[in-house]
Amino acid sequence: MRFIENGSDIPDDLIRTVSDGDAVFLCGAGASMRLADMPSFQTLTNRIYAELGESYENEPAERIAYERNEFDRALRSLEKRTLFPKSPSRVRAATAQILAARTVVNTADHLALLQLSRDHDGRPRLLTTNFDTLFERAARDGGLVDAPSHAGKALPSPGSDNDFGVMHLHGRLPDSELSLAHTDLVLTSADFGDAYLRDGWASRYIEDRMRQNTLVLVGYKAEDAPLRLLIETLDANQDRFRDLKDIYAIDKRREESASIWKAKGIKPIEFADYGVLYSTPNEWGRYALKPAEYGRRRVKAILTGPPAPSASEGA
Repeated sequence: MRFIENGSDIPDDLIRTVSDGDAVFLCGAGASMRLADMPSFQTLTNRIYAELGESYENEPAERIAYERNEFDRALRSLEKRTLFPKSPSRVRAATAQILAARTVVNTADHLALLQLSRDHDGRPRLLTTNFDTLFERAARDGGLVDAPSHAGKALPSPGSDNDFGVMHLHGRLPDSELSLAHTDLVLTSADFGDAYLRDGWASRYIEDRMRQNTLVLVGYKAEDAPLRLLIETLDANQDRFRDLKDIYAIDKRREESASIWKAKGIKPIEFADYGVLYSTPNEWGRYALKPAEYGRRRVKAILTGPPAPSASEGA
């Protein structure tokens, strides 16, 4: 089904899964960039270096990591060499300052995704790797109830009674306006190693989530650094377990991007540009809330067509 002109077809199976409350949208930085003007991981890395008055160009290990788009590794090296004894991380302080909640921000894209990513009872249930609280603010401003905020190791178990709300897989920054406290962040390669390998709590969470729900990735590129270990976990789990649900990625079409997603075991749904991509959830959300009414309205629009030009316009 195509929700907007020049958009891409959304598979019928996915539309049914979303309407039935069996899908969870996993949202990355791209979901906050178009309207909310939040940075990508690369831009965040650049701004952290600038905030600290440092440069990766002068450090070979960091420069190599940066050029490979391994920004988490560059930040780990930067964190270690700028850390003063018995002092908090300057890298994390800079991250919090750069991503600090703003009073006025456009969260229309966030609200549309929350309206799509709902459980069987209609409650928002959305997963994000973003640190900011824009989804929580969108829920509040959009009048969505039952949208608590969870983060990191405190995420509710998939399928449990409290498995709903906004879930920050990689941690959350504080938001005094929403009375939300700071949690540990998965920011550097050391953090990713702990979350997905040494302790493995994030890997276990993703495995359990894949057994419960179809995942829909939005706001990522196939080669994004924050997705590297997460996608490797998804891919490995699909090979090991046959009871896992499908994974889709909604992305902008790039050269060979579809092939890269498919190689990772993920079904791509690609759009020509970001405007069309992020306009689709807005329209899709209207359908998901009231499919019968939406269908009648679409049929009426097709039957009536555009208004005929007046005599003066035809002259």
